[in-house]
Amino acid sequence: MRFSSGTRLSAPMILMGIMALAMILLMLRSAGLYPGVLGDEYTYSTMSRSMPLSEAFIPGYLYLAIYNLTNVCGSGFLFCSKFFNTLFFVAAAPFIYLVARRFCGLAVSLLIVAISLLGPVNSYTAYYMPEPLFFLSFWISIWYFLGLDVKAPAKKWLLFGFMMGCSALVKPHALLIIPGFCLCILFFSYKGTEKWLTVGLKNAALFVGSLLATKFIISFLVAGKAGLTLFGSFYNSTLESSASTLQRYLDILMVTPTIVEGHLLANTVMFGTAVAIILFGSIKALANPNLSSDDRIAFCTLALWLNLIAMVTLFSASVAGTNAIETDFRVHMRYYNFMLPLLFIAAGSQLDRMHGESLKYWRLAVALLVLAILGYAALTYLHPYTPSYVDSPELRGFTLNSRVFMLLAGFCAFTVLLWYKSASAGSIVFVCLYLPVSIAISTAYNNAEVRQRMVIDTYDKAGLFAKSYVPENELSQLAVIGENPAHTLRALVYVDNRHAVRDLSYVPGQPYSAAQTAYDKKWILAIGDVQFAEDEFDVIKLNGFSLAKKAIKLYPLQLGFNGAQWPALVAKVSGLESPEAWGAWSIGPTVRIELKKPLPAQFDLTLNAKAFGPNAGQAINVEVEGRLYPFDLGVNMTSRTLRITTSGKTESLTIRIPSPVSPKALGVSQDDRPLGIGLEQLDIRQVR
Repeated sequence: MRFSSGTRLSAPMILMGIMALAMILLMLRSAGLYPGVLGDEYTYSTMSRSMPLSEAFIPGYLYLAIYNLTNVCGSGFLFCSKFFNTLFFVAAAPFIYLVARRFCGLAVSLLIVAISLLGPVNSYTAYYMPEPLFFLSFWISIWYFLGLDVKAPAKKWLLFGFMMGCSALVKPHALLIIPGFCLCILFFSYKGTEKWLTVGLKNAALFVGSLLATKFIISFLVAGKAGLTLFGSFYNSTLESSASTLQRYLDILMVTPTIVEGHLLANTVMFGTAVAIILFGSIKALANPNLSSDDRIAFCTLALWLNLIAMVTLFSASVAGTNAIETDFRVHMRYYNFMLPLLFIAAGSQLDRMHGESLKYWRLAVALLVLAILGYAALTYLHPYTPSYVDSPELRGFTLNSRVFMLLAGFCAFTVLLWYKSASAGSIVFVCLYLPVSIAISTAYNNAEVRQRMVIDTYDKAGLFAKSYVPENELSQLAVIGENPAHTLRALVYVDNRHAVRDLSYVPGQPYSAAQTAYDKKWILAIGDVQFAEDEFDVIKLNGFSLAKKAIKLYPLQLGFNGAQWPALVAKVSGLESPEAWGAWSIGPTVRIELKKPLPAQFDLTLNAKAFGPNAGQAINVEVEGRLYPFDLGVNMTSRTLRITTSGKTESLTIRIPSPVSPKALGVSQDDRPLGIGLEQLDIRQVR
């Protein structure tokens, strides 16, 4: 590109400009956003920031190790995660460009990079999730793979396996792409060498072996035996619990067509021409003896795309119906939208191509099939499928406005018809006009929805308050309850302590009791109109949420005088000698017990005690608020119980000894301590 002044802009300069612009726009878009993907953000922030790698239940150890660095950011860890996300996401641009340049012209390649970076898939940079780093790892791997020749030496196939193994250490979902890559390896060998089966199987074995070795060796080194798992305990337990009976397998089989239909409708209505191009390109690749570069990218894209749709379908079917959220109408495009730029590249490869006479009926069949699917999707408005800005940001933005949806669907259908007549004209309109317009609209609508998390809600406020109020060393003793259990995870993101949990025993409308609380929890963050059992918690009520602390169980209060630690309620005890194995002697005329909170309005005071010397048989008094409660003791340990009434305001009681005397004065020994009574135990039991 050259300006009138003669200044020339090279492709690297333009690429860097696109990357810089994307970095700035995405950081501005994400600034000030509160967590929005509840379970995922809590899960990944907890695993990366608070857990040892050996305890992580999703084995994305490379991702977890990198994002552990957000601990350096302190309370700003969410901002740091967004910065990392954006940096990794934008870093994929050179690899998208390099892949595109193998099949497309310079200007089109740069356009595809811009469309890819500024498309709805960038919404994942706003969340504490591994998608952006996985996006980068995939594009590094696919760039390397598409540059491999079937006759490449073994070390290159091992290196490709290593790259994908590292990708699997970001997200184990990379393992789901293995069948698609193996199919491509075998097919490219079939087209490129006579001993295709031997060469293909050898290359595929090197790739898969290196991938698995990379994953398991690194996993074992950083996580020990716990790392020797394909998908981790989280996904293993989910799949095992979701498919445990014959009836469940039948249910999975029944919903599979519905899920496949949703993905095919969604992709076709948005990218119909690209779908037609990869279908027809794959047919040409099968029919022609030689494999052109256009057909190579078409076949590879179709293989990976169908592979991932199949895998996502199996997963979605296995969890459908397990809860209110997981249905067969969710369109989980986020498990493969990282590869959608391959569709754009496949379409971009046709900008200067012409249709030949051969396979014209196949081309017609492909066009009619795509138009039929596209038309059905448009007429039904994709009902009853439920796209969301988390599961399928591209589709959510595309369908948010019904009028815009119909216009875009019609525009897409027009490009398919145009492609049928002319490969070049249809591809030019699709890539250079339709894609920028549809992606821009989808991104705008999707960003508007994502930006709704700019407004702080009660769950955000509750989590932030708990983090600032509860002592750091007691955050592990926090439980969160609320009417919406899913949203309580958002509060836990801010609490940022792996041992803080949700208490799902709370039943809306019923008072929450201390008996429901786990033994190791004493703080309760209650979001919404939650009532607490009377006298069981000290509650701070705030706007929309409460923070409660288990009330110290004051009574019955037991004081042992043989050296045991005083209960937390006891502030001070005076008038006692050092404890002995059986208890302690009183010294002087009084024993005074001071508490941190007032005595009950009425209580029973039980003493296990004995008298010394002349105090036996005499009236010994307990004094509370100036009122005396007499009792007597013998020389042997005896139990006495007194019913005492107070104003409910006093915090102390005094035991008055009538005749303290030393053993020396009685000629018993040389002990000159003025002893009165020997106390073994004192109990206070509230009377209601």
